[in-house]
Amino acid sequence: MKIIIVISALLVFNVLVGQQELLPIINGLDNNTSSKLNNGNYNFHSAIQPYNLATLNNKNILLDSGLTNSKLDKNKYDLRTKSKNLFISPIGEGTFGQNTSTGNINYILSLGSKFNYNLNSKLGIELNYRYFSTQQEAYIDTNLFTKNVVPSIGRLGLIPNQPNGLHDIQGHLIYTPNRFFSFTAGRGNHFWGDGYRSFFLSDNASAYPYLRIESTFWKIKYTNLYSWHKDITTGRARNKFSASHHLSWNISDNFNLGIFETVVWAGQDTLINRGFDINYINPVIFYRPVEFAQGSNDNSLLGINLKGKIKNNHILYGQLLLDEFLLAELRSDQKWWGNKYSIQLGYKNYKLFNNPNLSFLIERNISRPFTYSHITSELSYGHLNQSLAHPLGANFKETVEMISYRYKRWTFKQQTNLTTYGADSSDTNFGGNIFLSYQTRNGEYGHNLLQGEKHRIFYNELTASYTLVDAINLQAFGTAILRTENTPYRNQTDFFFKVGVRTQLWNSYRGF
Repeated sequence: MKIIIVISALLVFNVLVGQQELLPIINGLDNNTSSKLNNGNYNFHSAIQPYNLATLNNKNILLDSGLTNSKLDKNKYDLRTKSKNLFISPIGEGTFGQNTSTGNINYILSLGSKFNYNLNSKLGIELNYRYFSTQQEAYIDTNLFTKNVVPSIGRLGLIPNQPNGLHDIQGHLIYTPNRFFSFTAGRGNHFWGDGYRSFFLSDNASAYPYLRIESTFWKIKYTNLYSWHKDITTGRARNKFSASHHLSWNISDNFNLGIFETVVWAGQDTLINRGFDINYINPVIFYRPVEFAQGSNDNSLLGINLKGKIKNNHILYGQLLLDEFLLAELRSDQKWWGNKYSIQLGYKNYKLFNNPNLSFLIERNISRPFTYSHITSELSYGHLNQSLAHPLGANFKETVEMISYRYKRWTFKQQTNLTTYGADSSDTNFGGNIFLSYQTRNGEYGHNLLQGEKHRIFYNELTASYTLVDAINLQAFGTAILRTENTPYRNQTDFFFKVGVRTQLWNSYRGF
């Protein structure tokens, strides 16, 4: 009863929370928003995205725009002033490229609109629609985890007579009654972590329906996320659900500790149609005991993340994700299949060499075989043939390096990915494909990292972009990509050149 009284008092605590608007997910090197969020001495929880603009403003992190700019474009300012926080704008992308090694053409054509309206200081609504038509690079179309799916966007083949087209509809309703609670419901993506990749939850997969509840007090932020996913590995869409929570504790202005847990379950098992299991609604419990109490085989994951700052500019971060783990088996060094885990270590600097326009990131990611997989694909940690964490699933090593320089309206970016992963053969599951049942593995022991056919990939990207319109982050850009892939049976080198314009409001991962 005391808890109910306290919560009720907090809900009626009347404060002006400001403009309800979600920022786009920023996990690369944005020299404006990201530098502000990481270099200031704020009691801010950076690991949970997308950020709510009202939450940032309440902490005196002043970002006037709901996009990645710190200054409102004049047209957007006029629209908001005259229309009482109504903002409607076009969004889209037109990119044309060629693989000069093969002559193949690739393109992305996208057009839509963004609608944002604040009903009052506590309640906001946003709707985004895009029509997509694309011809992807060959290595993406043949990649096991994105086949027939546009990375981070959605599933192809659902529009009659348009095999390369798709509709992408996203939106959310935000209600922030006070500085302690925020509720968001809609269809979209999330990113949990401080790196370029995340082993907890990323925006690699396409959008999905969700409910997010955030509770913030003292130096702690507690996030609950309830999501609805689809499994299409059999050709038909089957329902699956997840419940996740993350506790973020800013131990000091320079050190953050986070604890993550999630559980995935199938919408229908062999006996009943479970739907959304109400046993996982309780926002403060550990999921593993509930799973055991029900006698279920649901897929539970547990993790910890850390971030430390040295003199503000030097940021160290990392994640440890545990799927299954037995210390005795690890000590035996027999490479037990069930020791499934992922590790991330990274460093980033938004003021390299004391230059506020120069940013740098380097990150190491390792994931053991069979991590995120389960008895069936409906219990795997994925959505619409895409991983909810890292694009490559499991059984890989990766190093990511990025450097970005900003001069007035110009941004110059260089990115290198060095990746090695073990691919499955036609008749053997080596643990990289998270949608394959781990019951199809070959034995209990002797499962090494990178087992299977080794693929070594070098990916280097150079991009120059010029911001045309701040309000919708409209950019003109040119990109050159060198990609090599070496296997025991073939070596391939591709060089891509792309030009285009885009509203840079979403991420699309192709660096593998």
